[in-house]
Amino acid sequence: MEWAALKAKHARAAYDAESRDLHVKFPGAAPVKHADIPPHVYQNLLETSDPHFYYNYYVAPSRVASGGRHAVSLSYAMKLVLILAACSLLLATSLDPDHGGVFEESEIRSN
Repeated sequence: MEWAALKAKHARAAYDAESRDLHVKFPGAAPVKHADIPPHVYQNLLETSDPHFYYNYYVAPSRVASGGRHAVSLSYAMKLVLILAACSLLLATSLDPDHGGVFEESEIRSN
């Protein structure tokens, strides 16, 4: 797989016809992999006078997720745990407004 220059400063693309994977590299950004790209889309990307526009409109939606996906899932899981803990705390303190949510051991056993 060879990198080919696009008609934009220092932008490059590489295409694997067997797997139909397209790799695109713009200045100041890491290479991005795209899956299942038809050959004519790659050819049009090479020939267009505005590769940034063509890339954003036709190629970018097929971006393959990078390995950072697990970190994002962990972040959402942590947010969910914090929200559930806050809801539990709010429910616990609103159970008995006379005691401010604090119960003595003898009060709990008598019920």
